[in-house]
Formats: sequence, C-alpha cells, structure tokens
Amino acid sequence: MKRATARTVVEQLARSDLRGRARPRKPTSVAIRDGELAAALAHSELVLHYQPIVDLRSGECRRVEALLRWRHPRLGLLEPGDFLPLASGFIEQIGVWVVRAAAAQWTEWRALGPGLGVGINVSAPELARIDAFLGALAPFGSGALTFELSPQTFASAGARPAVTRLAAAGARIALDGVGVADAPGRAIAAQLDELKISRELVRRVTEDPRALADMRSLIELARDYRLTSVAVGIEDRATRDLALSLGCDLAQGYFVSRPLVPDRLGPWRRWAAGVALTGSLTLTTFAGIGKAAASGGGQQTPAQVKGVLATTCSVDLPNVTARTGIDLECLQTGRADLYVEAGVAPAIRSALASAVARDMATLEQDFGHTFAARPAVYAFATRTSFAFGLQEIFGVRGPDAGLLAAANGGITLPRQGAIVINLQNVPNDKDYGIVRHELTHALVHEIVGVNSSLPAWFDEGLATLTERDGGAAIDARSTAVALGILTAGKTTLGDLDQQTQWAQRNAELGGQAYSVAAEAVRHLELRVTHDGVVRLLDAIGGGATFAAAYLDEAGETVADFTHAFPSRLAAESEARIVQTPRPDGVLWTLAGFMPESVVTVAIDGAGYHLEYEVRTDKYGMHQGSFGVTAPRGEYTIRASRSGTSATTTIRT
Repeated sequence: MKRATARTVVEQLARSDLRGRARPRKPTSVAIRDGELAAALAHSELVLHYQPIVDLRSGECRRVEALLRWRHPRLGLLEPGDFLPLASGFIEQIGVWVVRAAAAQWTEWRALGPGLGVGINVSAPELARIDAFLGALAPFGSGALTFELSPQTFASAGARPAVTRLAAAGARIALDGVGVADAPGRAIAAQLDELKISRELVRRVTEDPRALADMRSLIELARDYRLTSVAVGIEDRATRDLALSLGCDLAQGYFVSRPLVPDRLGPWRRWAAGVALTGSLTLTTFAGIGKAAASGGGQQTPAQVKGVLATTCSVDLPNVTARTGIDLECLQTGRADLYVEAGVAPAIRSALASAVARDMATLEQDFGHTFAARPAVYAFATRTSFAFGLQEIFGVRGPDAGLLAAANGGITLPRQGAIVINLQNVPNDKDYGIVRHELTHALVHEIVGVNSSLPAWFDEGLATLTERDGGAAIDARSTAVALGILTAGKTTLGDLDQQTQWAQRNAELGGQAYSVAAEAVRHLELRVTHDGVVRLLDAIGGGATFAAAYLDEAGETVADFTHAFPSRLAAESEARIVQTPRPDGVLWTLAGFMPESVVTVAIDGAGYHLEYEVRTDKYGMHQGSFGVTAPRGEYTIRASRSGTSATTTIRT
C-alpha cells in the first residue's frame, strides 16, 4: 500500500503542473516597464522549471529540460515568449544566468545521488557570445549538459565554430524542433548527439499518414546517423505508443510530465518522470556517451564520413598524411585493401592480411553469400592514432573518437565498406578475431541492406558468436556470464534492442552485453538452425522486417523469444564439466554450480586418485588443467557439492 501511495503522489506531481498553487492570470498583452528586467536579474525573480525527458522503453528519466520563467511581481508567472523579445540588451546575462542556475541545481541533485542530465535552449545571439557560456559550464560533468539549438539557430552565422567549442567543453548538442524539411545531412549530424522531432509533427502522427511517414523517416535518419531521437509533444498514450513502435528513443510532453519546480523533484531523490508512463520509481544518469561505444569491441557505426572512401588502394594517402600526420601504407590483397599505419611491424601486417583472407572465405561459406564489395580495412597502431584517424578521416566527433579508442578493438562502417581496427586494444594472438567480428557485420549488412534495421542484440550477438572460436570452455563461460546477468535482473533482451543505446547498456554491464547477445543468438540458432538465420537475413534483405522474418521462420514472435530466453538459457545450465584438449593435456571447466561455493573435485584413473576442494567464481565456474604430469590414459573427473554433481571422462 505504501508503495502504491508513493507512486500516486509522484504521478500527481508529474501531471499537476503545480496544481496546488494558484497561478495569477496573465493579461493578454504583457507590458514590461523600463528597468524591470534589470531588477528581475538583481532580485532573483527569474526561475527555472524542469520538464522530464524519458526513455520510451523503460520510462526512466534521462534528462530534464530547463525552462525559464519570470516571477513578475505585477504580472505573475511569465514564460520566455512574454519577455525575451524585449530583452535584447540582456540576452547574454540571461543566458549565463540560466546555465549557472542549472549548474547549481545539477550539483544539488548530484549530491543526493545519481545526477539528472540537463538540457538548455540556446539562441543565435547567445551563440555569438559563446565565451560567456564556457566559463559557466565548469560545474557540469562531461555529457551532463545538452544545448538545444533550433535548425535556424544552427544555420546562423558563426554557429558551427561555437558548437564545436561547446562540444569540446563536454556539452552534448541537440537539434531541436526538427521537421522533414530540417533533416540534417551527414556534415551537420557529425556535430550532433540528438535529434528532437518537432511538436507540430508529433501531435499529428496518430491521424495524418503523411506526418507518420515523416516521423518514421526522421527516426530512421537519427538511427542511421547514430543520434538519439526524441519525440517532443507526447500528449496522450496513443502518441506515446506510436512513437515507441517506430523505435523512437526518448519522449517529452505533458503525457510524460508537465514542467516541475526543483523542490517538487528534490525530496524524491530517485524520482522518475516515467511514472506517468510506467508507474515505476527509477532514475538513471544520462552521461551522454552519445554515438561512442563504451566497451566490448563490437561494431559501432560513426555518424558520418567526410566523403566516400575509395577502395582498391586508390585513397589519396599523401592527402591523408597531410591532414592527420598519420602515415598509412596500402597493402592490396586478392580480396580486400589494407591501409596500415607505417609503424606496424611486417609480421602483424602479414597476420592481418591472412586473417582478412581467411575470414572472408569462411564467412562466405557459412552465410552462403559473397562480399559484393572489397572491404577497406584500416589498422592503426595506437589508441591515439585510431582516435585521430576516426576524427580526421571519417568525421567522428573528437569526444566520441576518444571514447571509441579507449574501449574498442574495431568498428565497422557498412555504408562505406570500411573496417577500422585499433591494434592497441587487440590481443596479439595471431588470430585477430576482431577481424572476423567486423567482417561479419560488413557481410550481414550487405545481405540485409544498409538501410535495414536489426535489433542490436542480434547484430552484435551474431558477430560475437562468429568471432568466438574458443571451444567448450569459452562457450560455458559465456553461458554462465549471460545467465548471471539475466538472473540478477541487470538487463533483458528488450533492453539491448536499440542500436543507439547499445554502447550505454554495454557500459552499464561492464562490457558483458556481448555475452548476453551471443547467447541469445545461439539459442535463436537452436530454434531455426544456422540455415534458418541465413534465410531470415535474406528475407530482411528482400524488404521484410526482423520481426516478420523471425515469425515466418520460427513460428513464434520476437516478443515470445525474448520473454522465454532467460528460462531457456537456465534450462540448459545444469552442473557440468566441459573439456578442451590441449597439446600438454586437457583444460577442464566446471559450470552450472552455485557462485562462490566450495566444490569437491575427484580425479580417478588406473592406479591414480586425486581429491581436493576448489571455490567457484561469481558465475559458478572453476577452471583447471590435467595431464601434464599424470601418466597417459583415461581418467574420470567428478565434481560435487550438496547434492549437485557432474562427471566427465577425459583422455590424456
């Protein structure tokens, strides 16, 4: 009862727009007297209200938009349209005040727990005085502040350099009020983190087929450019449900929550605007990692490229060197073109070329498709050169390139037929599984078409499953890791569905989203076979959606599969011992036991007996080797604990 009551109270706050306080009735014509704006700044009459922006799938509050209000002593509460047109002499002061007030509020929320991101509208005159803003940004953490610019503001003189400086200072950039006519091209998208779809368009989508088509195209455009999409003006459940079905990421509007004053938010600490959608009291920090990957080394498509890169070793390498200071050398193979940084050792170059040739042939055999275009594989020796190459050659924003360099072993750009490898993050094991991972992405996106949409867990899981070739021990660990994460309630397949959210979700899981995704695809293959997966990809390439193609192939919906996946995974995770032969013996792995528990291991053979205790790790696993010193022959390994046991026979 108490929990339900709390939800009711918070929902009332979110929906009421301060219903308990009588708002003075404003006159239809606002008459601001000389000197009143200066007095408003001096006497702290300006205030900020905050309207939540929430995740459409989870209902979690990701950010609040700071909305300026003036508590006028004569006229009551005024909105910006009532007084900003008369404030030309105070624009800079007001703009800096808004940033500083939002920073103070953000700092207060941060002290209470996870901080909310804050969005602030910025105008062309304010951008023209960008130096004043930069000093006010200091209290914000990187990615915590989002500046929202209208398409007209972004097109104004001097806007691009100002936006670049704001982004370099750690701010996120959103294009606000976007209609189809305002859709950004790749050059503009490279400077953005977010696309906010206009209120006028959103309010018409449930009744106007043309508006629906326009909104769908903008959401797909945002996904293609690796931008977060926000539907502004969600006023009813039907519009919210439609935005969700179209794959929109975030929502803002009165159905989500009306603007609230900080003291209505503060006491709840873990309040979420999503109560209006879900009734759940949760809160997450939106740190603004934007288009960059957080960890794991899987495919992430940067937002834009500074021109289509040529293949067959025809890239203007002297020009690349002049722009970046990085010397790339071309190594043309029979199947692909490698652009390798000059400092990379010849042995590594040869190993990369062999890996590309080997994996292209293997993938073509596995998927029954040949590569339609020659992949261009770029290999950089260090994280620094990888980041700078992404930024200068492919047009990735500096902060995103830095994050990618810190965490990723490689990325794929399907539209450009390019793969970019970060050798400093790749184990020098001569196998270069990262090449197989990225080539899988490249071939899959050729099959389905670069404009087709795949669930992130399927896209990343298929590439990860193809990349891994470590035998039963690695497979068992992947299963244990995935089951542990799902059992703990840390994620679901639905939570790993959106490409634009993959990096953030993976970061929250410590890079283990790849294990969950790989296990999901393994189970999907158990239901439809690998040939069925290929038929599914072919159907998508023919114009079907992923959901329709899976339903036709498996006889169940994607929703049924994602719902049943945890229980299906658990059903096969009984206690067991798996083994991997090695030249010097056998590597054996316990799996399916209680995490961090004591297990008795007994090894028996002809005239041989060994018994000892081991402790499993947090995933219920333990690994050992046998056969280095024992006589050759057949042995039985038995592991037991409290009624749970597993047995296997090995031969050394």
